[in-house]
Amino acid sequence: MFYSVRMRATLEGKHVSGQERIVKKEDLERVILELHRRPKGDWDFQTLKVERLKEPPEVIEKSLSVRSYKFSCIPLAVNFIVGILETEHGIGREITKPLLAKLQKGLNPEGGNLKGALIVDPKTGEVLNEDPTEGVRTILFDWLDREGVRDELLKRGYTERTLDALALATKNIYCGVEAEVCISDDPDYTTGYVASERLGYIRISPIKEKGSPFGGRIYFVRREKLEETLRCLRKKALLIRELSTLG
Repeated sequence: MFYSVRMRATLEGKHVSGQERIVKKEDLERVILELHRRPKGDWDFQTLKVERLKEPPEVIEKSLSVRSYKFSCIPLAVNFIVGILETEHGIGREITKPLLAKLQKGLNPEGGNLKGALIVDPKTGEVLNEDPTEGVRTILFDWLDREGVRDELLKRGYTERTLDALALATKNIYCGVEAEVCISDDPDYTTGYVASERLGYIRISPIKEKGSPFGGRIYFVRREKLEETLRCLRKKALLIRELSTLG
């Protein structure tokens, strides 16, 4: 029997911390306590949602592969993302460059960060969110051997942030997201990533100015695959067995 455990913490309405876990019943109490204690900074509101899964999660064998690139300045990092999406996926720079500029300033048209991802058609650049002020969230994902994968990542010089971001990106691509671009909204964290089945998971630094509270996610999804992809992102429980080859 498996359970989904999701935690979100906010301060004055702004996101502070969050995490998704899928665990067996015997680990439920320990994980709930871990997630309750997870926020490092102050928070004034926290939700913990526990849901018993109707069926066991599907297990996929490997995550996306991981590589890292460091650049001397943000414009070079942006140009790298624009170029690699155009070369490998045919997503025109006239689509990606304005989107990255918005991502660095907050994707919500009402101002600030979008709570969830912006869905964009890679052929036309059309925003596919039903409500452009409401982002799409990816839920129901974790590692089969979370501790083992975390230890392997740390041993290879990555951080615990990579553990959750890599699992999320792996599920996104499994569900039909053609490519994803992410910039953290953490003011102290300037590394972002681009991910796809062809590219793997590529960490990119720096992708924003230190101290900037803005960030978010863009999912490139073809319109004809939208309904199927959204259903998978929201409803399909997924566990990842092990890391793929690391760069």
